[in-house]
Amino acid sequence: MKTVIIGLVLVVGLGAAGYFAVPFLIEQKTEELRAEVKDLKQRLESAEVFIKGEQEARKNLRIEPGADAATITRAVNALASKVTKLESSVRADLSAADAVVKEQKSDTAAALKKQAEALEKESVAVRTQLREAIFKTRMSEVRGRLLKVKTDLLAKNIGTADAEVGVLVESLEKMKESMLPEAKKSLDAAQASLRKARGEMTTDLPSAMKRVDLLWHEIGKISNAP
Repeated sequence: MKTVIIGLVLVVGLGAAGYFAVPFLIEQKTEELRAEVKDLKQRLESAEVFIKGEQEARKNLRIEPGADAATITRAVNALASKVTKLESSVRADLSAADAVVKEQKSDTAAALKKQAEALEKESVAVRTQLREAIFKTRMSEVRGRLLKVKTDLLAKNIGTADAEVGVLVESLEKMKESMLPEAKKSLDAAQASLRKARGEMTTDLPSAMKRVDLLWHEIGKISNAP
């Protein structure tokens, strides 16, 4: 009896094990099958892409399926010729564009150079006019001081006239620093005449007055000289 019970337990245990093991085995086999199907599907898709690409290439080359080697060669040569012509056209366009750019750069550079030269010329003219205006203004101041010296001499204010002549000599010396050589010579002569007049103020007043008067007219000529 005991043996029978043990046998029944074994049979039931084996049956239960088989009941639970069978689905697991089926799932394992099914998973392997699904993997194989997926791999096969991917291969088919790759093949379809390759075939489609080949058909598209043939279409672009105008090669019919089953064309012989000579036909394919002619089609490839024709396509190569088109590519060569296209490259030549692109190079020509680029060369033309480069020439236009270089021409524009050259024209721009020439225009800028011309403008710079015109500006420099104008700048020189303005500086010259400014220098002349400053010179004439200073000469007018000198004439004004000479007139004051003459007035002081007429009033016999010798000390005041002497001090004014000293200021004039110093002013002319400062002016020479920014003058051209020819203008400096004229100012040197004016200084020499002033020093002589200064020396004559106490010894020969009429001569000093005459010298100052002549110098007043001479300074006017210098200031109006071009």
